Amino acid sequence: MKNEYDEIKNEYLDFLKGIKRIVEKLLIQNNIPIAFNIYGRLKDFDSIQEKHNSKRFIIKKTITELNDLVGLRIVLLFPEYKDQVIDLLLEEFNQIVEFKKNDQIIDKFGYSSIHLILGIKEEWIKAPDWKEHLNKKIEIQIRTLSEHIWAETSHTLFYKREENIPKIITRDLYRLSALLEVVDDKLQSIKDNVSSHFKYIESCPFDEILKMDLNSETFRRTMIEYSNGNYDLNDNQNKELSSRIEHDYNILNVIVLHELVAGKINLKNYTNEKFIEVLLEVLEAEKFKTDQNRGQIN
Repeated sequence: MKNEYDEIKNEYLDFLKGIKRIVEKLLIQNNIPIAFNIYGRLKDFDSIQEKHNSKRFIIKKTITELNDLVGLRIVLLFPEYKDQVIDLLLEEFNQIVEFKKNDQIIDKFGYSSIHLILGIKEEWIKAPDWKEHLNKKIEIQIRTLSEHIWAETSHTLFYKREENIPKIITRDLYRLSALLEVVDDKLQSIKDNVSSHFKYIESCPFDEILKMDLNSETFRRTMIEYSNGNYDLNDNQNKELSSRIEHDYNILNVIVLHELVAGKINLKNYTNEKFIEVLLEVLEAEKFKTDQNRGQIN
Protein backbone atom coordinates (compact mmCIF):
# COMPACT_ATOMS: atom_id res chain seq x y z
CA MET A 1 0.00 0.00 0.00
CA LYS A 2 2.79 2.42 0.88
CA ASN A 3 4.41 2.08 -2.54
CA GLU A 4 1.10 2.81 -4.26
CA TYR A 5 0.52 5.82 -1.99
CA ASP A 6 3.91 7.30 -2.84
CA GLU A 7 3.29 6.75 -6.56
CA ILE A 8 -0.10 8.48 -6.71
CA LYS A 9 0.43 11.17 -4.06
CA ASN A 10 1.47 14.04 -6.33
CA GLU A 11 -1.18 13.18 -8.93
CA TYR A 12 -3.95 13.33 -6.32
CA LEU A 13 -2.58 16.54 -4.82
CA ASP A 14 -2.78 18.10 -8.29
CA PHE A 15 -6.39 16.86 -8.60
CA LEU A 16 -7.24 18.31 -5.18
CA LYS A 17 -5.69 21.68 -6.04
CA GLY A 18 -7.71 21.92 -9.26
CA ILE A 19 -11.04 21.04 -7.61
CA LYS A 20 -10.38 23.48 -4.77
CA ARG A 21 -9.76 26.29 -7.24
CA ILE A 22 -13.05 25.59 -9.04
CA VAL A 23 -15.07 25.42 -5.80
CA GLU A 24 -13.57 28.69 -4.53
CA LYS A 25 -14.53 30.38 -7.80
CA LEU A 26 -18.09 29.00 -7.61
CA LEU A 27 -18.62 30.41 -4.12
CA ILE A 28 -17.22 33.83 -5.05
CA GLN A 29 -19.33 34.05 -8.21
CA ASN A 30 -22.48 33.25 -6.21
CA ASN A 31 -21.68 35.57 -3.27
CA ILE A 32 -21.76 32.76 -0.71
CA PRO A 33 -20.11 33.78 2.57
CA ILE A 34 -17.81 31.24 4.21
CA ALA A 35 -16.38 31.24 7.72
CA PHE A 36 -12.86 30.16 6.71
CA ASN A 37 -10.86 29.54 3.59
CA ILE A 38 -11.77 26.19 2.04
CA TYR A 39 -9.68 23.42 3.59
CA GLY A 40 -8.34 20.63 1.41
CA ARG A 41 -6.26 17.59 2.27
CA LEU A 42 -4.87 14.34 0.96
CA LYS A 43 -5.39 11.60 3.55
CA ASP A 44 -2.03 10.65 5.08
CA PHE A 45 -0.86 7.08 4.80
CA ASP A 46 -1.06 6.32 8.54
CA SER A 47 -4.77 7.25 8.54
CA ILE A 48 -5.39 5.02 5.52
CA GLN A 49 -3.59 2.10 7.14
CA GLU A 50 -5.43 2.57 10.45
CA LYS A 51 -8.79 2.69 8.66
CA HIS A 52 -7.98 -0.56 6.84
CA ASN A 53 -6.55 -2.39 9.88
CA SER A 54 -9.49 -1.39 12.09
CA LYS A 55 -11.85 -2.74 9.39
CA ARG A 56 -13.70 0.59 9.20
CA PHE A 57 -12.97 0.31 5.48
CA ILE A 58 -11.49 -2.77 3.83
CA ILE A 59 -9.20 -1.93 0.91
CA LYS A 60 -9.57 -4.77 -1.57
CA LYS A 61 -7.14 -3.87 -4.34
CA THR A 62 -6.14 -0.21 -4.26
CA ILE A 63 -6.26 2.76 -1.88
CA THR A 64 -8.08 4.71 -4.58
CA GLU A 65 -11.20 2.79 -3.52
CA LEU A 66 -11.44 5.26 -0.61
CA ASN A 67 -14.08 7.92 -1.18
CA ASP A 68 -12.22 10.34 1.05
CA LEU A 69 -8.66 9.86 -0.19
CA VAL A 70 -8.82 13.56 -1.02
CA GLY A 71 -11.29 15.93 0.57
CA LEU A 72 -12.47 19.51 0.80
CA ARG A 73 -14.32 21.19 3.64
CA ILE A 74 -16.60 24.20 3.18
CA VAL A 75 -17.65 25.98 6.40
CA LEU A 76 -20.61 28.30 5.81
CA LEU A 77 -21.58 31.21 8.01
CA PHE A 78 -25.32 30.63 7.64
CA PRO A 79 -27.48 27.49 7.19
CA GLU A 80 -29.53 29.06 4.36
CA TYR A 81 -26.65 28.56 1.89
CA LYS A 82 -26.34 24.80 2.37
CA ASP A 83 -28.85 23.78 -0.28
CA GLN A 84 -27.51 26.36 -2.72
CA VAL A 85 -23.95 25.04 -2.33
CA ILE A 86 -25.13 21.45 -2.78
CA ASP A 87 -26.98 22.38 -5.97
CA LEU A 88 -23.99 24.27 -7.36
CA LEU A 89 -21.61 21.37 -6.71
CA LEU A 90 -23.96 18.73 -8.13
CA GLU A 91 -24.41 20.85 -11.25
CA GLU A 92 -20.69 21.51 -11.70
CA PHE A 93 -19.36 18.01 -10.98
CA ASN A 94 -20.22 14.41 -11.69
CA GLN A 95 -22.00 12.67 -8.80
CA ILE A 96 -20.08 9.46 -7.97
CA VAL A 97 -22.23 8.42 -5.00
CA GLU A 98 -25.87 9.47 -5.23
CA PHE A 99 -26.79 12.14 -2.71
CA LYS A 100 -30.27 12.96 -1.42
CA LYS A 101 -30.76 16.01 0.77
CA ASN A 102 -32.68 13.94 3.32
CA ASP A 103 -29.80 11.46 3.62
CA GLN A 104 -27.41 13.53 5.71
CA ILE A 105 -24.89 11.68 7.83
CA ILE A 106 -25.84 11.81 11.51
CA ASP A 107 -23.07 11.09 13.97
CA LYS A 108 -23.26 9.11 17.21
CA PHE A 109 -24.30 12.21 19.18
CA GLY A 110 -27.05 13.44 16.88
CA TYR A 111 -25.29 16.05 14.77
CA SER A 112 -25.67 15.97 11.00
CA SER A 113 -23.25 16.73 8.20
CA ILE A 114 -23.25 16.72 4.42
CA HIS A 115 -20.73 14.63 2.47
CA LEU A 116 -20.73 14.69 -1.33
CA ILE A 117 -18.63 12.23 -3.34
CA LEU A 118 -17.89 13.89 -6.65
CA GLY A 119 -15.70 13.60 -9.73
CA ILE A 120 -15.09 15.55 -12.89
CA LYS A 121 -17.38 15.36 -15.91
CA GLU A 122 -16.26 13.34 -18.90
CA GLU A 123 -16.01 16.35 -21.18
CA TRP A 124 -13.34 17.85 -18.91
CA ILE A 125 -10.73 15.42 -20.24
CA LYS A 126 -10.53 17.55 -23.39
CA ALA A 127 -8.53 20.02 -21.27
CA PRO A 128 -4.89 18.88 -20.74
CA ASP A 129 -4.97 19.69 -17.00
CA TRP A 130 -7.83 17.24 -16.38
CA LYS A 131 -6.96 14.43 -18.77
CA GLU A 132 -5.50 12.18 -16.05
CA HIS A 133 -8.23 12.82 -13.48
CA LEU A 134 -11.38 11.32 -15.03
CA ASN A 135 -11.80 8.42 -12.60
CA LYS A 136 -10.72 10.21 -9.44
CA LYS A 137 -13.20 11.14 -6.73
CA ILE A 138 -13.24 13.66 -3.93
CA GLU A 139 -15.29 14.00 -0.75
CA ILE A 140 -16.64 17.51 -0.15
CA GLN A 141 -18.00 18.25 3.32
CA ILE A 142 -20.42 21.13 3.80
CA ARG A 143 -20.92 22.46 7.33
CA THR A 144 -22.19 25.53 9.12
CA LEU A 145 -19.89 27.24 11.59
CA SER A 146 -21.69 25.59 14.52
CA GLU A 147 -21.48 22.16 12.89
CA HIS A 148 -17.77 22.74 12.37
CA ILE A 149 -17.30 23.53 16.06
CA TRP A 150 -19.15 20.34 16.93
CA ALA A 151 -17.29 18.14 14.48
CA GLU A 152 -13.81 19.40 15.37
CA THR A 153 -14.42 19.29 19.13
CA SER A 154 -15.99 15.83 19.19
CA HIS A 155 -13.32 14.48 16.84
CA THR A 156 -10.52 15.79 19.05
CA LEU A 157 -12.08 14.52 22.28
CA PHE A 158 -13.46 11.17 21.21
CA TYR A 159 -11.86 10.03 17.96
CA LYS A 160 -11.77 6.19 17.97
CA ARG A 161 -13.09 6.11 21.57
CA GLU A 162 -16.83 6.70 21.13
CA GLU A 163 -17.81 3.32 22.56
CA ASN A 164 -16.12 4.11 25.90
CA ILE A 165 -17.89 7.39 26.67
CA PRO A 166 -19.88 7.31 29.95
CA LYS A 167 -23.60 8.04 29.76
CA ILE A 168 -23.29 11.23 31.81
CA ILE A 169 -20.87 12.64 29.24
CA THR A 170 -23.06 11.44 26.38
CA ARG A 171 -25.98 13.39 27.85
CA ASP A 172 -23.83 16.52 27.97
CA LEU A 173 -22.87 15.96 24.34
CA TYR A 174 -26.51 15.76 23.29
CA ARG A 175 -27.19 19.00 25.16
CA LEU A 176 -24.26 20.68 23.42
CA SER A 177 -25.49 19.45 20.05
CA ALA A 178 -28.91 20.99 20.75
CA LEU A 179 -27.32 24.30 21.80
CA LEU A 180 -25.28 24.48 18.61
CA GLU A 181 -28.41 23.92 16.54
CA VAL A 182 -29.94 26.87 18.40
CA VAL A 183 -26.85 28.95 17.54
CA ASP A 184 -27.31 28.15 13.85
CA ASP A 185 -30.99 29.09 14.04
CA LYS A 186 -30.25 32.34 15.88
CA LEU A 187 -27.49 33.38 13.47
CA GLN A 188 -29.82 32.76 10.55
CA SER A 189 -32.61 34.68 12.28
CA ILE A 190 -30.32 37.66 12.91
CA LYS A 191 -29.17 37.64 9.28
CA ASP A 192 -32.79 37.55 8.09
CA ASN A 193 -33.65 40.47 10.39
CA VAL A 194 -30.69 42.51 9.13
CA SER A 195 -31.72 41.84 5.52
CA SER A 196 -35.30 42.86 6.31
CA HIS A 197 -34.09 46.03 8.02
CA PHE A 198 -31.98 47.06 5.02
CA LYS A 199 -34.90 46.37 2.68
CA TYR A 200 -37.06 48.58 4.90
CA ILE A 201 -34.46 51.36 4.64
CA GLU A 202 -34.74 51.21 0.84
CA SER A 203 -38.48 51.89 0.80
CA CYS A 204 -39.63 53.46 4.08
CA PRO A 205 -40.69 57.14 4.32
CA PHE A 206 -37.70 59.48 4.53
CA ASP A 207 -38.98 60.81 7.87
CA GLU A 208 -38.21 57.36 9.30
CA ILE A 209 -34.65 57.48 7.94
CA LEU A 210 -34.11 60.75 9.83
CA LYS A 211 -34.64 58.88 13.12
CA MET A 212 -31.91 56.31 12.37
CA ASP A 213 -28.17 56.08 13.01
CA LEU A 214 -25.88 56.82 10.10
CA ASN A 215 -24.55 53.73 8.33
CA SER A 216 -23.79 52.87 4.73
CA GLU A 217 -27.44 52.06 3.92
CA THR A 218 -29.06 55.05 5.61
CA PHE A 219 -26.35 57.25 4.07
CA ARG A 220 -27.14 55.86 0.61
CA ARG A 221 -30.86 56.50 1.13
CA THR A 222 -30.11 60.09 2.25
CA MET A 223 -27.93 60.73 -0.78
CA ILE A 224 -30.65 59.32 -3.06
CA GLU A 225 -33.12 61.69 -1.39
CA TYR A 226 -30.88 64.70 -2.06
CA SER A 227 -30.34 63.64 -5.67
CA ASN A 228 -33.91 62.72 -6.59
CA GLY A 229 -32.74 59.14 -7.21
CA ASN A 230 -29.60 59.91 -9.23
CA TYR A 231 -27.02 58.82 -6.65
CA ASP A 232 -25.31 55.70 -8.02
CA LEU A 233 -22.07 54.93 -6.16
CA ASN A 234 -21.43 51.18 -5.87
CA ASP A 235 -21.43 49.43 -2.51
CA ASN A 236 -17.71 49.83 -1.78
CA GLN A 237 -17.58 53.49 -2.84
CA ASN A 238 -20.71 54.23 -0.83
CA LYS A 239 -19.28 52.52 2.28
CA GLU A 240 -16.00 54.40 1.94
CA LEU A 241 -17.75 57.75 1.60
CA SER A 242 -20.18 57.16 4.49
CA SER A 243 -17.33 55.95 6.75
CA ARG A 244 -15.25 58.98 5.82
CA ILE A 245 -18.07 61.36 6.66
CA GLU A 246 -18.75 59.60 9.96
CA HIS A 247 -15.06 59.62 10.93
CA ASP A 248 -13.94 63.05 9.67
CA TYR A 249 -17.01 65.02 10.71
CA ASN A 250 -18.22 62.94 13.68
CA ILE A 251 -21.70 62.56 12.16
CA LEU A 252 -23.38 59.54 13.76
CA ASN A 253 -27.06 60.22 13.04
CA VAL A 254 -28.89 60.85 9.79
CA ILE A 255 -30.71 63.88 11.21
CA VAL A 256 -27.38 65.63 11.88
CA LEU A 257 -26.22 65.10 8.30
CA HIS A 258 -29.63 66.20 7.04
CA GLU A 259 -29.60 69.44 9.06
CA LEU A 260 -26.10 70.29 7.84
CA VAL A 261 -26.57 69.80 4.11
CA ALA A 262 -30.28 69.64 3.25
CA GLY A 263 -31.16 72.38 0.79
CA LYS A 264 -27.50 73.25 0.19
CA ILE A 265 -26.70 70.56 -2.35
CA ASN A 266 -28.59 68.90 -5.18
CA LEU A 267 -27.13 66.13 -7.32
CA LYS A 268 -29.37 67.14 -10.23
CA ASN A 269 -26.89 69.95 -10.88
CA TYR A 270 -23.72 67.83 -10.67
CA THR A 271 -22.06 64.63 -11.76
CA ASN A 272 -21.54 62.11 -8.96
CA GLU A 273 -17.90 63.11 -8.65
CA LYS A 274 -18.71 66.82 -8.44
CA PHE A 275 -21.59 66.15 -6.07
CA ILE A 276 -19.27 64.41 -3.60
CA GLU A 277 -16.80 67.27 -3.89
CA VAL A 278 -19.52 69.81 -3.10
CA LEU A 279 -20.90 67.64 -0.28
CA LEU A 280 -17.49 67.57 1.41
CA GLU A 281 -17.05 71.32 0.87
CA VAL A 282 -20.36 71.95 2.67
CA LEU A 283 -19.34 69.71 5.56
CA GLU A 284 -15.91 71.36 5.78
CA ALA A 285 -17.54 74.78 5.92
CA GLU A 286 -19.91 73.66 8.68
CA LYS A 287 -17.03 72.12 10.60
CA PHE A 288 -15.01 75.34 10.25
CA LYS A 289 -17.91 77.42 11.58
CA THR A 290 -18.34 75.02 14.52
CA ASP A 291 -14.63 75.17 15.34
CA GLN A 292 -14.70 78.97 15.15
CA ASN A 293 -17.68 79.19 17.49
CA ARG A 294 -15.96 76.90 19.97
CA GLY A 295 -12.84 79.08 19.79
CA GLN A 296 -14.85 82.23 20.53
CA ILE A 297 -16.55 80.57 23.49
CA ASN A 298 -13.21 79.46 24.90
